[in-house]
Amino acid sequence: MLVAATSPSSPIAAILVAILLVAVSRPIIRRVAIREAKPWLVRILLVCLILHLVASGAQIFVVDHFYHGIADWKRYDNQGSLLAPGFRHLDFSLAPGHLRGIVNDGSVSIAAGIVFAFVGSNQLAAFMVFSWFAFIGTIFFFRAFTLTFAGADYRRYAYLVFFFPSLIFWTADVSKEAIMILSLGIISYGAAKVLRRKSGGFWLVVVGAALGVLVRPNELLLLMGGFTVAMMFSPAVTGAAYSTARRVGSLVFLGSLLGVSVFLTLHYLHGSGGSLSLNQVSANNISNGNSGGIRYSTSPLYYPRDVYTVLLDPLPINFHGLTELIAAFENTLILALVLTSLRQLRIVPRASFARTYVMMCLVYTAAFMYAFAALGNLGLITRERTMVFPFLFVLICIPRSPRRHRPRYEWEFRRRERLHLRSRGWFAPAPPGLGPVPPERRQPAAR
Repeated sequence: MLVAATSPSSPIAAILVAILLVAVSRPIIRRVAIREAKPWLVRILLVCLILHLVASGAQIFVVDHFYHGIADWKRYDNQGSLLAPGFRHLDFSLAPGHLRGIVNDGSVSIAAGIVFAFVGSNQLAAFMVFSWFAFIGTIFFFRAFTLTFAGADYRRYAYLVFFFPSLIFWTADVSKEAIMILSLGIISYGAAKVLRRKSGGFWLVVVGAALGVLVRPNELLLLMGGFTVAMMFSPAVTGAAYSTARRVGSLVFLGSLLGVSVFLTLHYLHGSGGSLSLNQVSANNISNGNSGGIRYSTSPLYYPRDVYTVLLDPLPINFHGLTELIAAFENTLILALVLTSLRQLRIVPRASFARTYVMMCLVYTAAFMYAFAALGNLGLITRERTMVFPFLFVLICIPRSPRRHRPRYEWEFRRRERLHLRSRGWFAPAPPGLGPVPPERRQPAAR
């Protein structure tokens, strides 16, 4: 029988861990601000880090007082605490934790055990460490965006990815969400580097995939699928032979990662019943008592309902209880963001071919809402949809020229116009920190 092994959260130990995390983060924050040539990023990132750390304590309070102490991290804490003493003595046996496997829940308990081995069986301190993982993950998402839209305005995306409530609160505990935000962030930055012909991208993809493949292989499957589609439409580089060989090699590499994700999802993911059938996932949730009465169908005709379920349910007009009311306010914010971003959404298809990282985000977002609506439980969906927000925000934050101004960004032009202007050198990279140069003021690149 599993016995709770976590000790009360010592405030002194938790404060020491928080101070250490801030000290470690400051050089990272300064480096990001220097690389982006934006001094205001230092202040934003410091505030974001502090909010992540504070949310760790808020997570414990909310679960104890509003969720009656029921949360997945209770099991991860207990199992991790049982594993930690052995880990400290380099004994990596998993028997003390009574794990049922190392994929999905088991991987999080192992990660918790590793953290407890360093900070002690201190719940709040461990939460802060996992929250810090998520904070680093959001930095990787931000770097992927700025690399994709180099020289453009990215302040809106920064505010959303660093301060959106769900991305702070639901990743502030020992959870799959905290690990997956870090994993998907690393993969996204690596994918952005690959799609922009920068070196080192594939290594980042491998590291990110290795981090997340045992936690949620189904989410990794969706992202690898989106990355593969983006690679297929990525503009060719100079040299037909080199371009073909590089594209084939890249697709073989991504196909291997897809195969691993499919294998793990089919054979190990708890709740799927060893099947990729979304109807089976929904049926399993109902049989396990996890359904929230949300209907689901795999028919594409019901896809608008899936989008509503994942992004907007509940709204202030149909909530039940205090926790759903809080979710309803956030969903209202999402609705407002979408309605005020119609200009960006209108050019998503055009931007997807000009910057194929957008295509990857579009495929992942669309597939995520189709697949995760099958969970059928608003509580589960509210937590797990945090994985889609950094990608959704890319679609609603595509930089655009001010109204009544001539287009200045490459992705604002139609394909024929874009190729013509690119051949004349209009879209040469702008100097760092100076923003994009309007086409009418830019000199063609030397040929």
